[in-house]
Amino acid sequence: MELTPLDIRNQKFSAKKLGGLDADEVQAFLNQVASSFENLLVERADLLKTISNDKQTVENYKRLEETLTNAVYTVQRALDDIKVKAHQEADLIIAEAKVRAEKEADAIRCQANDLRSEIDRLKQTRAGYFAKLRNLMRTQEDLLNSMENEE
Repeated sequence: MELTPLDIRNQKFSAKKLGGLDADEVQAFLNQVASSFENLLVERADLLKTISNDKQTVENYKRLEETLTNAVYTVQRALDDIKVKAHQEADLIIAEAKVRAEKEADAIRCQANDLRSEIDRLKQTRAGYFAKLRNLMRTQEDLLNSMENEE
């Protein structure tokens, strides 16, 4: 049975002759008190050890939390850097594509102009051939008319 402070305060000893106390009873009570206090000291030591271990565990968790927080911050910064670089690269690719598209459009316009010029030249050449052919036909008609008149 464990002693409580109330048990110790309320403990009554049997009176002996001349108003003294029974030495065996007092010694037994002191032994019981001593045992209870020994148990309390052992329990206290265990609790202090548990508290110390718990403090160490809490410190470990705090360090782990700090490490994880730093890791998350570092990863977030890395992701932000990657995102910025990706946007820059995308902007560069778009700019290069625009320049390339403009060059191709200019080349196509130039080809179209060259083809228009070639078509105009071919039309003029055709018109020239038709004019020569008409002249040739007139000359032939004139020749035929003159041959007919000579007869």
